[in-house]
Amino acid sequence: MCKLVMIDDNPMEHLIMQRMFDRYELFHDASHALDGRLIIDFLKENRTNEAELPDIIFLDLHMPECSGWDFLEQFERLCLSLGKPISIYIISSSVCPEDRLRAKQYPFVKDFITKPIKKDRLELLYAIYLKVNRKAG
Repeated sequence: MCKLVMIDDNPMEHLIMQRMFDRYELFHDASHALDGRLIIDFLKENRTNEAELPDIIFLDLHMPECSGWDFLEQFERLCLSLGKPISIYIISSSVCPEDRLRAKQYPFVKDFITKPIKKDRLELLYAIYLKVNRKAG
């Protein structure tokens, strides 16, 4: 099973995404957080517990307390000590080319997806991680 965490300060985005997961039977083990600091703390506490760590993080960039950029900087310092690799997908309403270029600087950022995310894109991501998990299992 693919574990996903979505970080976005907008509760409506979580609701929309969870409804898509439920409707299309994707990412059955999804968690949601309004603040990236909570997830950084969780990752630090569980860094060696591979079963607890997510496979994927969906990350919004523009959040007031801890921006997506703040999260990426903290994650970069932490990622090598984690018990497994975690892929991050930027899910943002930003269409700014500078944001896309900046996101590419982080090797663990796998893609930059503009909101709203479409069903076929979610299905593709889910299929990729199902295949990866089957090979590992």
